[in-house]
Amino acid sequence: MRGTTRRRSIPTRYVAAAVGAVLVLGNALLVLGPVLGLVGTAAGVGPVLQLPYGAIAVAIVVGFLVAVGCVLLAAISRRPRLCWILVVAAWIASLIGSTWPIVATAGAAVDRVGDVIPFIAELIGMVV
Repeated sequence: MRGTTRRRSIPTRYVAAAVGAVLVLGNALLVLGPVLGLVGTAAGVGPVLQLPYGAIAVAIVVGFLVAVGCVLLAAISRRPRLCWILVVAAWIASLIGSTWPIVATAGAAVDRVGDVIPFIAELIGMVV
């Protein structure tokens, strides 16, 4: 007679939480790292480009806190579909938190360009 031992499978919630944690960590390393490098380079121009450092920091912290919260909720949820929805929400929240600094930097650069064009027009007017 064969043994009737059942293999225990890993609960879906733990698999989903592990996948979510890897995705959030991947966003932190592979997206946020280079973005902060670009923002740091832009900040290196000093007073020429005014960056919203506070808004950037708040966006990163809030985005990753929401992502970690969603991963934790996925780990304690008993419904498989909800687990995966929370994992996707965590990934999107960390992606938004990771890409917001470059959006804020681009906005500051566009504002600065708006100030440069009248200055160039004034220089041309002085020369002509």
